[in-house]
Amino acid sequence: IVVVFLFTTVFSLYIPETHGFFNIGESGVYIAALTGGPIVGAIAGGFGSMLSDLVLGYAIYAPATLVIKAVEGFLVGYLSLIFRKLASSRRGYVTCLVIALIAVGAFYVLGSSFYVGSAEVTIQLASSVTYKLNITRFIWIALAIIVAIAVLIIAWKLKSYIGYTVACIIGGLEMILGYYLYEQFILGVLAVAEIPFNTMQMLIGMIIAISIVSIIEGMKIS
Repeated sequence: IVVVFLFTTVFSLYIPETHGFFNIGESGVYIAALTGGPIVGAIAGGFGSMLSDLVLGYAIYAPATLVIKAVEGFLVGYLSLIFRKLASSRRGYVTCLVIALIAVGAFYVLGSSFYVGSAEVTIQLASSVTYKLNITRFIWIALAIIVAIAVLIIAWKLKSYIGYTVACIIGGLEMILGYYLYEQFILGVLAVAEIPFNTMQMLIGMIIAISIVSIIEGMKIS
């Protein structure tokens, strides 16, 4: 719960031109689910994310967040066990790798389409600090290449982590759909506008989480 809460509140990025906003809270949800399993993922994801909404002033989202992030954490934790086994076969491995590379493509398309321009990065530690910077399409090209290389290295060195990637993608899709339904039918806002930002939040969270989990599991092995 603490890990999810910290990941959600410590960093946020806001794009004034598009009014887009995301945090890296998904990283915490995925780390909890991949290292602790479905039950830990559900409890940490639901309560850690809900507490973040309350602290950050988004109490209207708290009830939905509790359910959506709990289901997301459970799915990622449960499916990671299934896809880790699936990736052990040649066909399953290729399937997982293709899905992961498609996700990288979506990372670039969404980033270059919705996160280009001036940005405000806020880091919340002992105090809140905000930095302004300019994000260009070239930055997203470079990031996409780096992520693609990372995926290929993982696929070559640690095949099971491709299964983790697919589990995070499916769990992230549940999160995207959950918030869409809540915003569209409960809050009555234009929920479709949030889909690109929630998708980016899922992909970035996945990249950070799998990187950290690989280090954690490497330490366990050693």
